[in-house]
Amino acid sequence: MKKSKLSSRILSVLLCAVMILGIFGGCASGEGDASGSKVESTPKASGVSSTGGEEKGPLYIEGSEGVTLTYWIPMTDRATQEFSTYAEHPYFQWLKEQTGVNIEFIHPTYEQQDQQLNLMIASGEYYDMLMEPWYPGGPQAGIDEGCFVDLYPYLDEYMPDYKAALECNDGSFAAWEWGPERELYQPQPQPAFKTNCTTASGALYTVSQIWTDAYYPEAGPVIRKDWLDEAGLEVPETLEELEVVLEAFKQRGEDVIPMNLGTDQAEGINSVDCGIISAFGLANYFQINKERTEVLPHFYTQDAFKDYLTLMHDWYAKGYIDPDFMNRDSESLSSLFLSDRLGIFFGNYTTPDRWKDSYTGDQDFDVVAMPLPRKTKDQHLEWVYSYFSQPTMNTSITTSCEHPEIAAAWLNVGFTKEGILRRTYGIEGDTYELRDGVPYYTDKVYNMDSAEYDSFVNCFLYPSGTGYCSVRADMIRGEAGSTEKLSTWAETEIVWGQNASPDTNWGYVVFSDDGWGQFDTAYNDAATYGTPMVLKFIIGEESLDKFDEFREKCKALGLDRAQTIAQEALDTMNGK
Repeated sequence: MKKSKLSSRILSVLLCAVMILGIFGGCASGEGDASGSKVESTPKASGVSSTGGEEKGPLYIEGSEGVTLTYWIPMTDRATQEFSTYAEHPYFQWLKEQTGVNIEFIHPTYEQQDQQLNLMIASGEYYDMLMEPWYPGGPQAGIDEGCFVDLYPYLDEYMPDYKAALECNDGSFAAWEWGPERELYQPQPQPAFKTNCTTASGALYTVSQIWTDAYYPEAGPVIRKDWLDEAGLEVPETLEELEVVLEAFKQRGEDVIPMNLGTDQAEGINSVDCGIISAFGLANYFQINKERTEVLPHFYTQDAFKDYLTLMHDWYAKGYIDPDFMNRDSESLSSLFLSDRLGIFFGNYTTPDRWKDSYTGDQDFDVVAMPLPRKTKDQHLEWVYSYFSQPTMNTSITTSCEHPEIAAAWLNVGFTKEGILRRTYGIEGDTYELRDGVPYYTDKVYNMDSAEYDSFVNCFLYPSGTGYCSVRADMIRGEAGSTEKLSTWAETEIVWGQNASPDTNWGYVVFSDDGWGQFDTAYNDAATYGTPMVLKFIIGEESLDKFDEFREKCKALGLDRAQTIAQEALDTMNGK
């Protein structure tokens, strides 16, 4: 997850019986006897059916005969172009064949999720499984008010693979995915997901997508290496070296823009990757101390931000920064870069390869990743664009589910070796092959163009759902199974992540009740004033002599209040 700001979930329950009946009509959950009592089931992976003795696969779930589970899950825009329902998705079809479990999919739009969840809460009736249910009041309220099932009692017997992934903190889960290239990539372990999937009372409320190796940063600056070569300069590593490069790029001509400020330039900072502001110990939002116990003051209110603004104003006045930076979008910036008018662009890990393929000009075009510039070469950045151990693409089993054991066992399949191979690599002999037990994509995958690869990933491998997410497959995809050379995509990510760690990233904070709404309102009230002022400081419409006045007004308009609310939420998460 990338920057981890939770979506606003201010929910109100204005319902009528007709609407409730309309949502649940025709959506039965499992099987029951004539009196409506639960039918107990014992779902276990077994090679033999308990009914007819018919040979079943190793992932077959006993007790699933005649049971249909309902799964409330929105479809991505890309998926809706390919399927009318996830029942048509190859991965879910494979799951049905392997487990014997029948799933009835219900697909709300993302816009309908809040309303439909409200209706379920009002009626006390839920679908068996809910995808990313943003329960009002947070996960603990979902447990206390009888929506979510506590999954801890199911882990040992029905979800052993999920348990292993959930508790892993050393990167060992699914270590079989790695071959000799592990030494080359040196993946770092993610913290265990268990804590962030557990409510304050100790209940496990969800099955989350999990990665046990850490991703490298996926966004950062790229630079015209051919322009550097012509100027006799190396890729800059410090702010001082970067300024020398910017001056050299400026000398290339009046129509050349040495650097932009990122795709969200209207904020006046590198808000995706914090590519320059991080040198000042700042990030584009609130930060948390290294111990993850204290919410730090917003960057608008820190002395270091004045230092950043002073430098940006100086570079803007010297012509190093695009004079129209506040009005550029990603498309116009891409056009500038590919037409030999922009020297430094803040992109993602695919940018160097993609633009080398896209360039049609007459220069000796070469583009490489540029490290996030530092004040000194040995400065360690305590912020870096990073994923976090937090529930994402997560599914909760509800108290309305009459067969929670079957649902738990079905969700567990995504964390088995068979499930990982199927949802991450595809079909053996077609899209991947095993070498000494390690999966590698075949040439068929590596030879796909961008559109084919996107379709393969989004419409064949990765359905919206819960399971293990392979970092290895993501990292080596830019190089055809090489165990001797880093993929160019990984090289780019490693450059951005060098000498940096996500120690102070905002990360995962859960707000209770209307806490997020209060936080969001306070934050936005301050940002409404602060954002245009930042731009004025940079372009010189406002003197930086007014910075102290700016800081105090931002605090009074909402930043102090937002920090207090966030601290209360963090304290609750930490059990204080």
